[in-house]
Amino acid sequence: MAASKAILLASLLLTAPAWALQKLEVKPDATATARIALKETSRIKVEGAAIVDVFGSVYAPDNPAGELMVAPDAASGEIYVMPSAAAVPGKPINIFVKTDKATYTLLLTPTDIPSETVILNDRIVLALRPESTEANASAPDWLRQIKNMMLVLTSDAPSPGYLASPIGKAVGLWQEARFFEIRRVANRRLSGSIFDLTNTSAAPMVLDEREFFDAGVVAVGVVKTHLAPNESTRVYVIREKRGE
Repeated sequence: MAASKAILLASLLLTAPAWALQKLEVKPDATATARIALKETSRIKVEGAAIVDVFGSVYAPDNPAGELMVAPDAASGEIYVMPSAAAVPGKPINIFVKTDKATYTLLLTPTDIPSETVILNDRIVLALRPESTEANASAPDWLRQIKNMMLVLTSDAPSPGYLASPIGKAVGLWQEARFFEIRRVANRRLSGSIFDLTNTSAAPMVLDEREFFDAGVVAVGVVKTHLAPNESTRVYVIREKRGE
């Protein structure tokens, strides 16, 4: 088995392509779509985490109908992929990419394009991941600040260096929802808001953190992503302070 994996990895890395780049915002309970090269090797990585397993329509000696050949690179935590002979051009291939923090669902469409690099970015996991002393010392200061702001927002206790202000203001969002800013917390670089979102429609509502990203937003947290009619949830939005 180890020899066959080595041969597969060597065959996928036989050439050194000029990688194109796709960056995808992902979360565990949503499906992300990406293009991969039909006839060349593509690379997939998860920002800030190592890929530990891949399953789904993956080619293996005991699964010759698998549509995707996968070669893991243990040193980098990335994987290299190429459509197998069973893949159909333009038909999405469903796989699941697992890290030690989360599992992501991907639909990869084989397309006649050059080699691709697909980077998966889970902002919430990245901002809130536990850090050891060693990891904390080497992590970028910017990510630590985002994580600390999210912790302050989700805690009722006051924190030194953060200024909290009550807001109590309705914010326009969607016709089917009431969006109410409860409190705002700020420090030198970041401004975080705590919102109450209520589903005011007669139908269930599904929320996606990506819907709350706009210019300046660096992290979003949604407590409940599925709301019944009249049900509410907290939403946390962190922005970079610019020109202040």
